[in-house]
Amino acid sequence: PLLPSSAANQVYDVAPVTTGPLVTSLIVPPLLGVFYVVLGLLTCLADNLATGPDTSAAQQRSGPAQYPYVALCYGVLAVNLYVSASLFEDQIPPGQILAVLSVLTAANWAIFDCTKQGVGLAVLCGLGAPAAELILMAVAGVWHYSRPDVAGVFVCWVPLCYAFYVPALSNLARHLWQTCRDGETQ
Repeated sequence: PLLPSSAANQVYDVAPVTTGPLVTSLIVPPLLGVFYVVLGLLTCLADNLATGPDTSAAQQRSGPAQYPYVALCYGVLAVNLYVSASLFEDQIPPGQILAVLSVLTAANWAIFDCTKQGVGLAVLCGLGAPAAELILMAVAGVWHYSRPDVAGVFVCWVPLCYAFYVPALSNLARHLWQTCRDGETQ
């Protein structure tokens, strides 16, 4: 999805950029920025609405002094995205990629989030981001998939790649929220 890649899953039709083995589009960084901000704000809102032991535990794990934990979440996100690109590049059948990524997505959530709102946000991202992609592809022709397996335009496992982002972005949002809140009380 919105990650520079050498696997050629996406073919960028608008503002393509190649840096070594990585291929992306100049449009990708602003789109990622919007995605990060929206998901971060939704995490803070969801955490404030869904109080409970799982939310408190998630907030403690990503508190102001927990930089290594948040960094580890991003490391796992990068590994998950690398696995998806590698499976695609090795021409593994889409159904098998979907199965592997489903397990990775569930494990990622169980290890780094474990909240009800995390599941909700993962579902929202898994549905909303691909819908936005379809609009960008249909209306603006920004990119297309090189080997689509759904209706000739999309890849079945892409929603799971967006769900991968939820624990990392949620923990970063919690970390920033608590750091700012603690700064206000001092």
